[in-house]
Amino acid sequence: MNRSFVRPLLTCGLLAAWLATGAGCGSDDPADDGPDTGDSGTPDSGSGTPDSGSGTPDSGSGTPDSGSGTPDSGSGTPDSGSDTLSQFAQDMLAGHNATRASAQPTPSPALSPLTWDTAAETVARNYAARCKFEHNAGRGNYGENLTAATPNALTTRAVVQGWSSEASDYNYANNSCTSGKMCGHYTQVVWRDTKRVGCATQVCTTNSPWGSQFPTWQLWVCNYAPPGNYVGERPY
Repeated sequence: MNRSFVRPLLTCGLLAAWLATGAGCGSDDPADDGPDTGDSGTPDSGSGTPDSGSGTPDSGSGTPDSGSGTPDSGSGTPDSGSDTLSQFAQDMLAGHNATRASAQPTPSPALSPLTWDTAAETVARNYAARCKFEHNAGRGNYGENLTAATPNALTTRAVVQGWSSEASDYNYANNSCTSGKMCGHYTQVVWRDTKRVGCATQVCTTNSPWGSQFPTWQLWVCNYAPPGNYVGERPY
């Protein structure tokens, strides 16, 4: 009860569409005594989890979000100049692009690095300010990954590493997640047709996924354009 941090929680990664195979998003509610950092979980208790168009299948048991399956036209607002980006944005890009560069099996051709999208960042920031650990149904045609933890428990790079660690639960040959596991956050990160990302973080004092036990918490939101995770398609 006196621990200063708890494990990060990952929503079922749901973007424009769901991965067609694999198990649903299993429940993994935070333990009463404040679980350690490092385990991924989800507070939505496996109820099909809002698809929010995050382009990341939560292992695929859900129904695609209507209207979100149309790839965007690439007309976003990229801002790839590192000299103009915040350290947060640079760290988010570095984390995503490191995962894309090391994807296995090795993509051919190599995955292009993501650039920063200020329009997606605005969507992420506005939604993060609402302090709700559930997917943004009004996000438009963006993919979405979310993570929650207690404040300062995770670095920016560690948030991306948490999503990327799902690679061990993704079977490329079968295009499926290990039964009972999530892999949609990872597949969104390495989705070939995704070109841009915009993210935000917010320290919250309401709607904690842990309830009154840990009332202050931190939410990270990343939105992706174009979104990924179309049914029946591999990420690359």
